[in-house]
Amino acid sequence: MRALPTAPAARRNAVDRPLAVKRYLFLASTYFGLVILANWLASRYVVSVGFGRVAPAGVFCIGGVLVVRDWLQQLRGLLWTMPLVYAAGLASWAIGDAAGWTSLEKIAVASVVAFTVSETVEAVVFTPLRRRNLTLGVALSATVGNALDSWLFLQLAFNSQTFFVGQFIGKGEMIALGTALTLWRRRLLAAVT
Repeated sequence: MRALPTAPAARRNAVDRPLAVKRYLFLASTYFGLVILANWLASRYVVSVGFGRVAPAGVFCIGGVLVVRDWLQQLRGLLWTMPLVYAAGLASWAIGDAAGWTSLEKIAVASVVAFTVSETVEAVVFTPLRRRNLTLGVALSATVGNALDSWLFLQLAFNSQTFFVGQFIGKGEMIALGTALTLWRRRLLAAVT
């Protein structure tokens, strides 16, 4: 038999639900926006990522996307997260098609396929690790997702791996930042509670 929550715990859960919904909506909007921005940037610009390497400009956004997906899964679960992957990629393709950016359309289609594969594998890596060590789960799953996404996206969008190292470095820089933010958030919340 399951114990009923105490009155203070029930009130705290009632207060936490709207906050969790707001966090989810904020992160989902951020995720969605970063995917669309990444595809547009990748179709237009090349940037330096350091170490003498360059990559399509969307790499910094996608590095953030890989981390935000993990945060969304941690907050609401896999069933609330994976539909965003497909919806964001399809929206990016539709926006590119409506605007007449033919190069973006090819990039958006490559992005949908790369996301489908890399984010699914990332979820498989993240799911067992997230309860044991959220920070490690974010770091490892995003790095695996980075490698798969970089290779598959470049192959489908450009039929070339010329930018692979630059893509991996650029996304890796954002993954490192996201991992540090995950660690900082967990330590901050532990200090507050």
